[in-house]
Amino acid sequence: MGKRGRKKKAGKFKLLVEYALAKSILSLIKLLPFGLALRFGGLLGSLAYRLDKRHREITLDNLRNSFKVKTETEIEVIARSVYKNVGYSIIEFIFSKRYGRNFEKHFKLKNYDAYKIALNKGKGVFLLTGHCGSWELIALAQSIMKPPIGVVVRPLDNPYLDVEVSNLRCQYGNFLINKTNGMRDILKTLASGNAVGILLDQNVKAKEGVFVDFFGRPACTNKGLALMAARTKAPVIPAFLRRIGPDQHEILIGNEMPLVDTGDKEADIIANTQAYTKAIESFITDYPDQWFWMHRRWKTKPGDA
Repeated sequence: MGKRGRKKKAGKFKLLVEYALAKSILSLIKLLPFGLALRFGGLLGSLAYRLDKRHREITLDNLRNSFKVKTETEIEVIARSVYKNVGYSIIEFIFSKRYGRNFEKHFKLKNYDAYKIALNKGKGVFLLTGHCGSWELIALAQSIMKPPIGVVVRPLDNPYLDVEVSNLRCQYGNFLINKTNGMRDILKTLASGNAVGILLDQNVKAKEGVFVDFFGRPACTNKGLALMAARTKAPVIPAFLRRIGPDQHEILIGNEMPLVDTGDKEADIIANTQAYTKAIESFITDYPDQWFWMHRRWKTKPGDA
């Protein structure tokens, strides 16, 4: 066997070991009563805050630069809550089969008529969201209420784990659209009058996005939504999930966002992407402990190739 073959085999073995370990941990967690598992998730998040120095520093730095009027104590309180929220969210996603049995017990809707009005236009709908609250649940909640939606995702690096996660994401009828090559599937979904969920709160490479203001700093943001909204004229509706208590969530739906269409394609892309980003920023400003601050959102800098 050549060197390339040995590396490929070693790489596959590593992925299988990761999968087996994760599967074992998940199986053990599922043996717990949900309430106990949820408390375990919170404790796990708190422990990760203490041990995960790299992401803790990213989180604190992001918060300091975004909320300069807050004290260091306030910043640390938010950061700790961010980690606990992620811990809770992981557990809720693992146990998400339970939500289909008693949806109203766990989810409250706010301004949901705005989404239904947009959907009835027959052009499909873009659901604009971010990594807020227990973000995996917002798409699942929509599929429970019907109709299911297409969700734009980046497949996990481990293909074996990706199958497990994809099965959970699709358990109520949603379907996944690959972020890398999903344009045709997005357009097909919209043409059929259905909705597509897009997370627009992560850093992208300079060639993939445009720079818009996000908490007072230029953030490279994917321009795909602005391009597709201009092409299809499908309504864009902001939608966020907010944690309001133990295993309790509120789905916050915004009104349809006006499409800037001046005829200047490049300027319109920037203007619309800025508006989408400001909608996300508005939610985070109100609920700063419920966004995924661990991500290097401002990694790409103006001038990067």
